[in-house]
Amino acid sequence: MSTDVDIFSQGGAVATTGSRDDGFTSNITGSSITSKRISIRNNVFRLMVNGKEIDKSDERHIDVVIVNASPSVHRMYFAGEYKPGMKLSPPACWTSDSVKPDAEVDAPQNATCAECPQNIKGSGPNGTKACRFSRRIAVVRADDLNGDVFQVTLPSQSIFGNGTAERRPLHEYTDYVRANSQNLMSVVSRMSFDMDSSSTKVGFKPIRILNDEEYNLCSEKSKSDDAKRAITLSVNINKDESGQTPPPAPTAEPAPKPRPVDAFSETKPAEEDNIPEPTKRAEPKAEPKAKAPDPTPAKGDVSLDDLVDDWT
Repeated sequence: MSTDVDIFSQGGAVATTGSRDDGFTSNITGSSITSKRISIRNNVFRLMVNGKEIDKSDERHIDVVIVNASPSVHRMYFAGEYKPGMKLSPPACWTSDSVKPDAEVDAPQNATCAECPQNIKGSGPNGTKACRFSRRIAVVRADDLNGDVFQVTLPSQSIFGNGTAERRPLHEYTDYVRANSQNLMSVVSRMSFDMDSSSTKVGFKPIRILNDEEYNLCSEKSKSDDAKRAITLSVNINKDESGQTPPPAPTAEPAPKPRPVDAFSETKPAEEDNIPEPTKRAEPKAEPKAKAPDPTPAKGDVSLDDLVDDWT
């Protein structure tokens, strides 16, 4: 971490003096809640407080204890086209349970997520889905278990799929820990970047098992309001990058032949790639022309994963 915030650190961790109250600091700003999260954008661990970056690390890994996680995978759909270097407008539709849009969505893209046109492979760039997966976890730093609880938003590549012994995505890592008769809050987890990936991707590796005193401390952290807020999907829809309230996005045409939807399991949500999805059919053309392949097919798409937490 940089030296800019050294007076607030003890051995690289946030100082444990949060219980002090001088009687006036909380009155200076209107909000009584401080949002703290660790951003992983562009393969850098960044400490964000109320949406502003106050510190970042040069290290490619960070040791944490996962003290809570959202019970379901979240999804988020951005109507605007992504342009590198520009901040995205607020999402047009989102869901906390991956079953149906949240009640706060002004213009739901469909009644259910399973039949939503934005959930079809091919609805997004380069054959992907336009609606993005993410999952939130609440962590405390392993070198400061008494310290703050931070939110981490994991993109799809950090949730699903297979990894290595050094770096497993969250779902595979969870299964690995449970197969060894432990749970996520029982171990110190090393969260590190996959520098060979074309987009931001982190994985997890167990470092050591907590002793009883450490585990009990983390158990208390898991029940805190900060931990509960960290795993809750909240979207700031009040203004876009120009400071104006964005207009409602157009509602997509409902998909035909709806089928019953099974909710995700609370302990192990369905894997993204295990569910066969329909694909969009191309419109017939009288004289199809050969199209040169995109030299960078992934960049314009996966960069959205780096920015998915801008509006959360």
